[in-house]
Amino acid sequence: MSAKLIRLSTRRTGERRWVRVYVYDELNEMREASTRFNGNDNSDAAAVTQAYYSAGRVTLVIIRLWRGALSAEVVGHEVHHAATAIYGSTLPKKIRTDLILTHYNEVYAHLHSDLEAKLVDRLYDLGYYDRK
Repeated sequence: MSAKLIRLSTRRTGERRWVRVYVYDELNEMREASTRFNGNDNSDAAAVTQAYYSAGRVTLVIIRLWRGALSAEVVGHEVHHAATAIYGSTLPKKIRTDLILTHYNEVYAHLHSDLEAKLVDRLYDLGYYDRK
């Protein structure tokens, strides 16, 4: 397997939460790894976000990216999934998430931008993007 591991973390929810990002050179390797994770058919995916759970809480988020689809849109989309998984799992079960996960929620917005900025910076540092 040819994949680069990038580790991200954030404390925007009040506790440290972790995200592992794998950037695959080959699309088929990314798809096979995502299918091995949970058995889901990801044969048409260009990127996938998955998570480990324990007692209803996300313990680790995995983002799988393919080197050929590292646009800001794809990266932002997958980071959004990661942030939603982390934030949603921090809420008490009695809270309706449809009342919380709105554009009014600043913590959620900062969680998303914090992880996205860190991932894009690391992709630049590792040479996946050219610095301008």
